[in-house]
Amino acid sequence: SSSPSSSTERPVEMPNKRDSKTEGESKIRCTFPKTSTKSIIETIRRNHRTLSIMRRTAELQLRGVHMDPFEADREEYEIIPCTYRIMNESTRIMITGLFDFAPSVFPEFKNLPIADKWLLIRNCQKSFHFLDAHMRQQRRCEPLGSWFFGSYTTSFSADTVDIYFSDCPNQQNVAEAASTLRHCIDENHSKLKKHLMHLRPTEEECLALMGISFWSVENVEHSDSLLALASRYRGEILSELTARYKETIGVEQGTIRIGQLLCLMETFKKCEMNMKWE
Repeated sequence: SSSPSSSTERPVEMPNKRDSKTEGESKIRCTFPKTSTKSIIETIRRNHRTLSIMRRTAELQLRGVHMDPFEADREEYEIIPCTYRIMNESTRIMITGLFDFAPSVFPEFKNLPIADKWLLIRNCQKSFHFLDAHMRQQRRCEPLGSWFFGSYTTSFSADTVDIYFSDCPNQQNVAEAASTLRHCIDENHSKLKKHLMHLRPTEEECLALMGISFWSVENVEHSDSLLALASRYRGEILSELTARYKETIGVEQGTIRIGQLLCLMETFKKCEMNMKWE
């Protein structure tokens, strides 16, 4: 298959796909009992799955990769280093998908003013990507090493920064930009990796955090009505987590775990602010 920067792409070494799938499924095994009642976390899961298919399909088309849908679903495609153009296009793809994801999970979203919709999408987009990328690296049995997902089908690391800028339309200040980006990756990725390795959030916890991050509007300008809606949904998700923890690790440990997860979200936000130079 071909891609926009085939002359500079270096495939990321991946584990054997068959072994990776088997091990990954056991590594990220569901820690919560299934429930027959309506679950907001399960609603997030279903719609996250739909969003993932859309992102993967659109990105592969962007790269000029055409493959059988079943092979794509098993992620049997090459993970290539991310470039400036792919990052910009994939971000547009993700934001478009989030505008479909949001009303499917949170029905009131469709009736919000357009300014509030954009506020929510912009505010959650990077945290959503971090959580999705972590889930997918767990499924692949990938250690939290030097690289991470730059977009849905690409990798990103300090070692591939030169490749990242290879298709940047303005090459005038590339050397300075590359140096700054390497510093940001080295500083922020190590913080995230350390926190994730310590906490090791499960898939269910990542999905819950996606919902919580979507409605985390405390640090942005918002209306009272939006804050009330955000508080309600955050409360629903946290209540569901609390109920699930009560059946597994107990109320006390569950409360501690929720506090740790919220601290992880703060780490995401701090790293995001450090990367605002982009």
